[in-house]
Amino acid sequence: MNRPHDRDDELDAELASHLEMAKRDRLAAGESADDAKHNSRREFGNLAHVKEVTRDGWAGATWERIMQDLRFAFRSLRRVPLFAAVAIATMALGIGANTAIFSVIDGVVLRPLPYPHPERLIYITSRFPAMNLDHFPIDLGEYLDLSERNHSFASLSAYTLGAVNVGGTAHPTRVVSAAMVGDLFHALGVAPAIGRGFTEADSHPQAPPVAVLSYEVWQSVYGGDRGLVGHSIDIDGVTTTVVGIMPKAFDFRDQGIRIWQPFTYDPAQRDQFRGGHFLYLLGRLKPTVTLATARVELQSLLARWAADDGVPATVAPNQRRLHTPTPQHALRYDDLQADMVGSAGPALWILQGAVGLVLLIACANMANLLLVRAESRRKELMVRAALGAGRWRLVRQFVAESVILSLAGGLVGVVVAQWGLHALLAANGGSIPRATSVHINLAVLGFTVVLAVGTGLVFGSVPLLQVRRESVSGALRNSESRTTAGTARHRVRNALVVAEMALAVMLVIGAGLAIRSFWKLMQVDSGFDRSNLTTFNLVLPAQQYADSNRRIALFESVISRIKAIPGVKDVAAMSGLPPQRPINANDTKFIGLPTGPNIPMQNVDYWQFVTPGYLGTMKIPVVQGRGFEPGDGPMQPPVVLVNEALAKRFFPGQSAIGRQVQPGGSPAVFTIVGVVKDVKQQGLDASVGTELYIDYDQTPLDMGFTPRNMNLVVRSTQSTAALAAPIRSVLADVDPELPISSFRSMDDVFAAATSRPHFLAQLLSGFGAIALLLAAIGTYGVLSYSVSERRRELAIRMALGAAKSGVLSIVLRRGMTLAAAGVGAGLVGALIVTRLVRAILFDVSATDTVTFVVVGLFMAAVALVACLIPAWNATRVDPITALRTE
Repeated sequence: MNRPHDRDDELDAELASHLEMAKRDRLAAGESADDAKHNSRREFGNLAHVKEVTRDGWAGATWERIMQDLRFAFRSLRRVPLFAAVAIATMALGIGANTAIFSVIDGVVLRPLPYPHPERLIYITSRFPAMNLDHFPIDLGEYLDLSERNHSFASLSAYTLGAVNVGGTAHPTRVVSAAMVGDLFHALGVAPAIGRGFTEADSHPQAPPVAVLSYEVWQSVYGGDRGLVGHSIDIDGVTTTVVGIMPKAFDFRDQGIRIWQPFTYDPAQRDQFRGGHFLYLLGRLKPTVTLATARVELQSLLARWAADDGVPATVAPNQRRLHTPTPQHALRYDDLQADMVGSAGPALWILQGAVGLVLLIACANMANLLLVRAESRRKELMVRAALGAGRWRLVRQFVAESVILSLAGGLVGVVVAQWGLHALLAANGGSIPRATSVHINLAVLGFTVVLAVGTGLVFGSVPLLQVRRESVSGALRNSESRTTAGTARHRVRNALVVAEMALAVMLVIGAGLAIRSFWKLMQVDSGFDRSNLTTFNLVLPAQQYADSNRRIALFESVISRIKAIPGVKDVAAMSGLPPQRPINANDTKFIGLPTGPNIPMQNVDYWQFVTPGYLGTMKIPVVQGRGFEPGDGPMQPPVVLVNEALAKRFFPGQSAIGRQVQPGGSPAVFTIVGVVKDVKQQGLDASVGTELYIDYDQTPLDMGFTPRNMNLVVRSTQSTAALAAPIRSVLADVDPELPISSFRSMDDVFAAATSRPHFLAQLLSGFGAIALLLAAIGTYGVLSYSVSERRRELAIRMALGAAKSGVLSIVLRRGMTLAAAGVGAGLVGALIVTRLVRAILFDVSATDTVTFVVVGLFMAAVALVACLIPAWNATRVDPITALRTE
């Protein structure tokens, strides 16, 4: 195959031969040499056009033309570096933001879970509609029943979370643990990297303790000792044999589980576990079974489950003592990945929509830039057209430049996205599920390339409006005289500015709603004073602290010693740390209250075990009766406190003081002596649940158990950082093998509890700011170009006596007309679009009037500033200089 320049040489030679033959014919006919040459050229036609048509028929001509266009585009852009830099920066912002958010969506929503056939993994929980519980654990009896009766699952396993101390050295480590019923590893399709998983025998109550370690604990605590498997380690003071090591980065549901142990039980005593809801189930569907089929089977099971267990269907749900699943207390099956992503999925798609608006605004800006550039190249275009360049060839040139700019913007955008993603995950990793799966990978890069090429092709075609066949003389005349562009071109540029402003208004309103929602969330009364509070967690090992009195003594000693630290005002301990903790939903008998279908179930959302001084440390006011007093210690009549929500729910219109309750199966009867202010426990955006406060010192005798897992709160004039060393010193003195965890200020606890709305507000605000900046630049650019176009007109007006204020008014009126149209369209669009974000708002309407009005005025003010600069420049036109130049 001939090389391109060889074929060009051959074509030139052939055309020259044709011309020479035509010239000879004319010479033979008697024409002069000059006439023969001139007439043969005129007869032949446009030589460049003939070459163009001929080249189109060559093999590989298309590719060759594309390469020619790209090379020409590169050379052309090198001559306008400022234009290229502005265009690349604009596209980098839009493409970079889209790449970053799409990488999050790819990792969180689109990419399957890292298990074999993840679509068959089903997460199983229970629901109690009467108690407004929709994702609640199930009990062991229910798990065993389901395992025996279902035909949908190939394997079924359950687990419960906890925390254990690992090490047995002077510096033990506290890690998240999971106790498994059945073989969860088999259900997931993942085997230990070293050693084995658990056998059925490991779950026997008399079986020796065994554990499987995560790769991370194996490395960090035991230095990756390959001889560890088969040997014993200390877990919560219990000698435990390590039987396996899981693969690196293995986890389940982002829960950071580091130790896996079998849950020991006797299957013959399953009914003893009924009512104790603490297990989450994972099932793997059989290959031929779909989730819909499994749900149909579940409905059939629920219809006869209670009857099979001997509970008449006529018995009210709140009186079913066996807690067997029924249509009123149903199990629910959810796709594991969908359950993990949860509400984060819609929020991420909202963010993707927001960055999509940013990209559209960036593209509109780029289209405007290309239009202006095309306007400045009219002379070149017309000359090229006159020399034979076809309309499609001219269009290809603009598209080539646009694609080059978009790809360069995409390349810079990937760098911006990588940096932004790193900052995003570092600041908000806890609020994003599956955060470890978020990376910029080949799929994301493919998305970026498609985005860059697509935007380049679409918006590079806008200058098509500019490419019209026009006479060379007209083009040259227009170019030299710098007459105003045509009405159509003005309309296109104006429409782009209006669109930019409208999209920016929609995005800024969305950001405004998110900010307003987050601000309202932060104003929620949590029920206690979180300022100057430091908190940390202690879990007492079961082996060393098997005796309740020893547990009480430990906390008394720790609290009294911390109180002695300078600056510390008060210290207390509690079982659950507000404002966001898992619901307990504990059965609690209210003595004297009737039961029935229309009466609240005798169940309390939260039991809170607290040490004396808890209310004072947290500054929780007592609204009726009294708090715990020194006389309420062991051997004294058992007393409890309740919150306002509990008093209203169970004793509406009556006093709760003096009423009696029996928490769980406790034989002791507790008397309610006080009602305290409601404290947020389910999150700041959730309603307050019912809560029962139990004196920690009274639990051994009256309830038969004492929690080992307690959170301590310290109110002090010192900062959390300043308290760290003295508190760790106190604990080292009391028990050097007792690890301390989650040491942080209460403000940090609140920040973690509000991380997702904070994350959304931050990102939407950032995108809104970018949109605002791009819209302002677009408005400024169009008006500036308009002023330069109308320079002669303005000069004549001023020469004829027009005042500067009049010229200022002309420019401002045009700019603000465009801005008003954009703001108006944006407000209308926002009324429609913001309904999609209603689910992520808290205590703010999707059509919040304040937000709409403030954003509308703010955008108008920004547009006014963008218009003022070119308007001011217009008033500085010197009529004589301008007219002489024109």
